[in-house]
Amino acid sequence: MKGNNRWRKVSEVMVCLLLVFLAGACDTTIKTDDAMVGEALATNKSTAPSEALIIDTAKSEVHWIGAKMTGRHNGRFHIQSGEIQLQKGEISGGKIIIDLASLECTDKSINAESNKKLATHLKSGDFFDVEKHPTSTFEIVSVAPFDSLNKKEEIPPGRAFSELKINSPTHSITGNLTIKGNTKSVTFPARVTVEDNQLKAKANFNIDRTKWGLVYRSDESLGDKTIYSSVNIGFNIIAKPATGVTVAEQ
Repeated sequence: MKGNNRWRKVSEVMVCLLLVFLAGACDTTIKTDDAMVGEALATNKSTAPSEALIIDTAKSEVHWIGAKMTGRHNGRFHIQSGEIQLQKGEISGGKIIIDLASLECTDKSINAESNKKLATHLKSGDFFDVEKHPTSTFEIVSVAPFDSLNKKEEIPPGRAFSELKINSPTHSITGNLTIKGNTKSVTFPARVTVEDNQLKAKANFNIDRTKWGLVYRSDESLGDKTIYSSVNIGFNIIAKPATGVTVAEQ
């Protein structure tokens, strides 16, 4: 009897470990920083920038990842135009215009035809409705040095998508994000550096898409048809000065 009890306990432990493993394997959410989202903020236009850097649209992109109960998909948007404004060598403002109509799905887990079909759906009225709203804008309101003392808890090693979290962020950026005519402020950490006379900025964060009216299948009562409200956004920005001008170190 003691032997049977011992094996029963071993079996129970193995079942528990299996359930934990399966729960982790089925976790489709994106693990990175959550942006702080609030009402739209007033921009400071009283001080003219001392310099404006032009965003290199050929080398800059906005990446996205959307997750559902049974998996996730990813892709990118092209940047239509934009600039980063400097005041005494520090970022003081700027505006990025994102070409929503350029939306691409680059998910390697599905074929080209499925990627095209998904992109077409995301451009439809269920999501971005690009015929009525072909662009999105992000306008910088304020930039502050990143406060490492108040950073959120690090993601445990091995958790899904922990590699998307920005390492060693240098700044906290706040700006107004407009999608489908809805504007909300977002605050997120970013790493801003100057290399080869180029300003480079990287950021990765999650936002709740329903705050911008993107509510398609966000109701969790839909079960495995649910598409999570949390969407991952990644900025990869390169900005250059006018010819002959040198970018000050950030």
